[in-house]
Amino acid sequence: MGGERVTFFTFPATHYALKAEKAARQAGVRVRLVPVPRELSSLCGLALEVDTEHELAALEALAGVKLERKARVIREAGLITALVEVVDFEPQ
Repeated sequence: MGGERVTFFTFPATHYALKAEKAARQAGVRVRLVPVPRELSSLCGLALEVDTEHELAALEALAGVKLERKARVIREAGLITALVEVVDFEPQ
């Protein structure tokens, strides 16, 4: 991590963040759990951070995992630039 542009996935509870981290790592996606950026409000204090170039792989890894809705946020050069969407990871 540590690139100029990263994506955060936020969750309503810590156990969802831990479950998401495990699923992403098992799929070979490089992620890390970080404190939720101060600019964001969240029920959970943890966010999953991934370099934006790998966010689609992260989404694919999480697609089959039962998780509650969460936000996907982009940060560039240290600033939150976009709340991309609220994503529902419930299996199709």
